[in-house]
Formats: sequence, C-alpha cells, structure tokens
Amino acid sequence: MITKWTSNLKSQEEADSFKNEILGSKRVLKRLQDILKEVETEQDRIEANPKIYELPNWDYRQAHLNGFRECLNTINKIITLDQEK
Repeated sequence: MITKWTSNLKSQEEADSFKNEILGSKRVLKRLQDILKEVETEQDRIEANPKIYELPNWDYRQAHLNGFRECLNTINKIITLDQEK
C-alpha cells in the first residue's frame, strides 16, 4: 500500500485504523482493478482500428488516449495494495 493513503492523518493510530479499513475493502478494490482493465482493453481495441487515422485530428485523439491510459495506470497503482506486484 502506498503511503499516500495515510499521509493526511495526524496520528499513527488513525493511520493504522484507516489501513485496516482499506485492507477490509480489498475485494472492492480488486473489482475496481478488473473494471479498469476492461476499460483499458476497450481502449486498446479502439486504438488498434486503422480507420482511426482517417479521422481529422487523429493525433489529438491519440494524445487524449495516451493521457487517459496514464490516468488509468495511476489509479491502478494507487489501488494496488500489494506493491510487490
């Protein structure tokens, strides 16, 4: 678990309590990871279509998709509790 989760808490007791709440939500966070993976797979499918390059401003669309992918990766990193993965 990254320390960002508890960096706003004042005491070690608060941090420990909050960590326990997060760990208790592991199942929910795993489902969220699965959903994000589905979204990323859909984006891959869209990007793989060569017709995308026929659209005007395809380069801006690609930049948007790259930013979106970076956002997905950031969220996934935050919600991955086992950082050894």
